[in-house]
Amino acid sequence: MSTLFTINKPWFDRAQLYESLAFATSEDAILLLQDAVLALQSPVSLASFVAKCEQQGVRVFALENDLALRGIENQYSAVKLIDYDGFVRLVVEHNKQVAW
Repeated sequence: MSTLFTINKPWFDRAQLYESLAFATSEDAILLLQDAVLALQSPVSLASFVAKCEQQGVRVFALENDLALRGIENQYSAVKLIDYDGFVRLVVEHNKQVAW
């Protein structure tokens, strides 16, 4: 059973990124949205998280509109930007969703 983990809080306030990864399998995906996309502006801090996701085979996405609203550019090739249609596709393709 695949799970979509959605994270909407700033990564520096909580360990949600790493907590979600502890429960994720290679069938799962993590979506950064709202203030969680702020993590993408810190290449050093998020690098270990992205590397662990790649090792576990967990796909990482970020909502493109949330990056644009905050003036942030994606500095990680492993983090795929998606629009709202892509968000809907992720929800449909996973059996359940867990919001962090």
